[in-house]
Amino acid sequence: MNTLIMNAFIMNMFIDRGRELAFLEKRFQSGKAELVVVYGRRRVGKTFLLRRFLAGKRGVYFVVTKLGDILRELSEAIGEQLGVHPPLLRSYRELFKYVAEQCRESRLVLVVDEFQRLAEHDPAFLMELQTAWDEFLRDTKVFLVLSGSSVGVVERTALSSSSPIFGRRTGQLKVKPFAFSCAKEFTPGWSCEDKVRAYAVFGGTPAYLTLLDSSKSLLENIKSLVLELGGPLREEPYFLLAAETREPLRYTAILEAMASGATTLGEIASKSGLSSSELPRYMRVLEALLDIVERSYPLLEEGKRGRARYRIKDNFLRFWFKFVRPNLYLLELGEVERVVSRIAEQLDEYVSAVFEDVALEHFSRAVPALRVGRWWRGDVEIDGVAIDEKSKVAYFMEAKWSKHPLDKRVLRELERKAEAFDWKIGERREVYFLYSRSGFAFEAEENVKLINLEELCAQPCT
Repeated sequence: MNTLIMNAFIMNMFIDRGRELAFLEKRFQSGKAELVVVYGRRRVGKTFLLRRFLAGKRGVYFVVTKLGDILRELSEAIGEQLGVHPPLLRSYRELFKYVAEQCRESRLVLVVDEFQRLAEHDPAFLMELQTAWDEFLRDTKVFLVLSGSSVGVVERTALSSSSPIFGRRTGQLKVKPFAFSCAKEFTPGWSCEDKVRAYAVFGGTPAYLTLLDSSKSLLENIKSLVLELGGPLREEPYFLLAAETREPLRYTAILEAMASGATTLGEIASKSGLSSSELPRYMRVLEALLDIVERSYPLLEEGKRGRARYRIKDNFLRFWFKFVRPNLYLLELGEVERVVSRIAEQLDEYVSAVFEDVALEHFSRAVPALRVGRWWRGDVEIDGVAIDEKSKVAYFMEAKWSKHPLDKRVLRELERKAEAFDWKIGERREVYFLYSRSGFAFEAEENVKLINLEELCAQPCT
């Protein structure tokens, strides 16, 4: 097992994953046949969540590592983990028949990890599963888990209406990276400012966060983990793109363009050197298949043509393409300290955008509204907007990563920008949320909420 992932598992089972484990346990307790799909990006802890779930249960864990003699390998895994001598399995139907025999009277958990590799390589696997489920598996006590890390492939092969097992699955669970409220727990002893900075650099992926050494400074961690030769995360984005795509250099160019500030398709095409006609298919892979790029629209304008913005979802990838990729030539020359100095000079400017995400997370939980998001039009941008249709209340948010306390000018500017948001204008009540790294030079007033870093760091991991 990869030590990096093992360490992540040890931490993440104590931080937030209780909900995911409870979901699996609840399905397990049903006593009925269950077909559950578990998926999520690499490094988020799916495998060890499932291993934790399997602990103490009668079960088999099998990972599709290479596309060889899958049936023979599965048969060997069943034999080793159940302590039985299964017959030679010559077809998927025989496999499912044997599994059915093993769980007619007692529960059996069968986990097929990275199943999407098998589903794409041999479509007969899911076709045979569909037939077996309809004919006999659904009448047993089987608990079958199909787990995968290529998000788009999993959604297409197992969750879409065109999937052979559509209508058969009894549940699905998407395991996501941690939000700030949980990611901050990986850096005990650090100031709240550095917790935000660490989240901006390493994101919410537990496999990365577990590597942090809280006894050292953030810059020391960046240096040893990301910049130095042999650092465990120095080439992580290359490994990801090489493993998941056929043209990693093109995807590298796209992500580097986005990290430098390109947010529209036109800007990304111009900076990456790709034509505007070929770019969309690469963006679809990054967005739908790999789940590392997200497309967003202004609140209430979802889907409007020409209004979309794109950005790298994962903070670590965004940091790496902004600070590491452009400086690789220096790192190759051993000029690590020069790169550390560059990062130190620009880090807070980079963190300011991520601080908006941290504030938006808190804002989304604090307001009694179902519609929450960002909003922009022309040169007006609002960090967060939420609407409560029933009560006709509009909530507006601004987040500032400033070294100085905020004065009322920030509030007045937010009020001015709110006038451009025309939802129920003249009818609505308005409430303003301000988030500040360094506190405030004025007191809260009616319909104005002031939130400092301490309050952000006090929010529980949920």
